[in-house]
Amino acid sequence: MARRNQIDRTVNAQLDELEQSMFVLKVQYEKYFSGIERLEPIRYRDEVLRLIRTLLQNPIQNTRQAYRFRQLRARWNTLDLYLRRNLVMIERGTHPKFRFRADLKDQSRKSAEAKQDAARQELAARAAKARREDAAFRKIYDHYMTARAKCGQSTDMEYESVQKALRQQVRNIKARYKCNSVSFRVQVEDGKAKLKAVPKR
Repeated sequence: MARRNQIDRTVNAQLDELEQSMFVLKVQYEKYFSGIERLEPIRYRDEVLRLIRTLLQNPIQNTRQAYRFRQLRARWNTLDLYLRRNLVMIERGTHPKFRFRADLKDQSRKSAEAKQDAARQELAARAAKARREDAAFRKIYDHYMTARAKCGQSTDMEYESVQKALRQQVRNIKARYKCNSVSFRVQVEDGKAKLKAVPKR
């Protein structure tokens, strides 16, 4: 009887390791359920199962150690049920913490899409504005060249250089008069065609 109740130090170390592994397993899974860890800690679960199988292969002779092992197995069954229930909820998409993360991710995706749409619309608006401005400058340039030709002035002026000068004039006038826009008109003074800028509020 004394031999049967003699404590096996190897078994005692295995039971300690099992208890510690179960504790670590629960902590790791709680991190996974909370979103701290991205991957399921399967290797910790496998480690616990390996320790249980090892202890089951060699029946424990000591009464106290056998009782402790039964307690640990009961705790494991409760923990395993808890883990499985949470994993099923995750698989079905009903886990509260995972749903929160999914909703947050969906909101983030929608926000990013909205920003991209706004950026595309802004680029499109800028492109449309640039086309309108270019068309307006081109019209002014054509009228100006026509007027210069009628006045006998040289028309050897490139559109790009005229456009650049007009844009600079627009910036200067807006800064000086605090106006919203500037229009140009062609007028003839003393037999010479000139461009006159008109600030608009």
